[in-house]
Amino acid sequence: MHLDEIVARKREDWSRITGVPSLGAARPAPAVPGTFAAALRGAEVSVIAEVKPKSPSKGQLLAPERAAGQARTYAAAGASAVSVLADTPYFGGSPELVAEIAADPQVTVPVLYKDFLVDVRQVELAHRTGADAVLLIVRAVDDALLKDLLQTAAGLGLDALVETFTAQEIERALAAGATIVGINNRDLQTFSVDLENSARLRAGIPAGVLTVSESGIGGRADLERVAGHGFDAALIGENLLGAADTAQALSALLGVTVGGTA
Repeated sequence: MHLDEIVARKREDWSRITGVPSLGAARPAPAVPGTFAAALRGAEVSVIAEVKPKSPSKGQLLAPERAAGQARTYAAAGASAVSVLADTPYFGGSPELVAEIAADPQVTVPVLYKDFLVDVRQVELAHRTGADAVLLIVRAVDDALLKDLLQTAAGLGLDALVETFTAQEIERALAAGATIVGINNRDLQTFSVDLENSARLRAGIPAGVLTVSESGIGGRADLERVAGHGFDAALIGENLLGAADTAQALSALLGVTVGGTA
């Protein structure tokens, strides 16, 4: 199973859907443009902590009933934003889970809606959940659709983290107007991880564009490494989800101690 299979299934699923699915409740408040982007700006590298119930490569990572609590823990322990999986078949998330976390008063940081977006209606669905931003994967769409997705997100007040894996994909993201570019260290065709991918490609992103290193960050040394390459943020999931004490693991990653600073 790889990205092509996931994307093909998403396209098939959305070809059968009429309109935009209802979540049973209206968005709690209008999206505030730039909320997610603002959270990534700071003197040090920010952490986007991920709520991912399962993965194709690692299996079950988090019991569904613990997902909202995980997001609250991330927010309390210093994450700058929370990424929540909205895909059900492959990653065990859902739009309803995103909505639950986005509406939680204890989740005081922006929420990223993470799915494989192949239809502008998915952006509209993300907006309905109360998320602050969406993930767009360059490899999953053509240039025209990428621009449509970005424009739809902007029109709804949502930021967009545009994920790339190669120099060519970075060029496509920038040409489409991306203002937040992620470099994935995980090859979504093979699921192999190489943290050096961020180091190799960072120079291709100009000043003024926010940058995120995604996947493969195992500890403080790795976070300092991507910070040294000039990244504004890092998206981290499995290494936090596998920790015995999530709050302690995130605090250590950020270089702080519980109740104080390092």
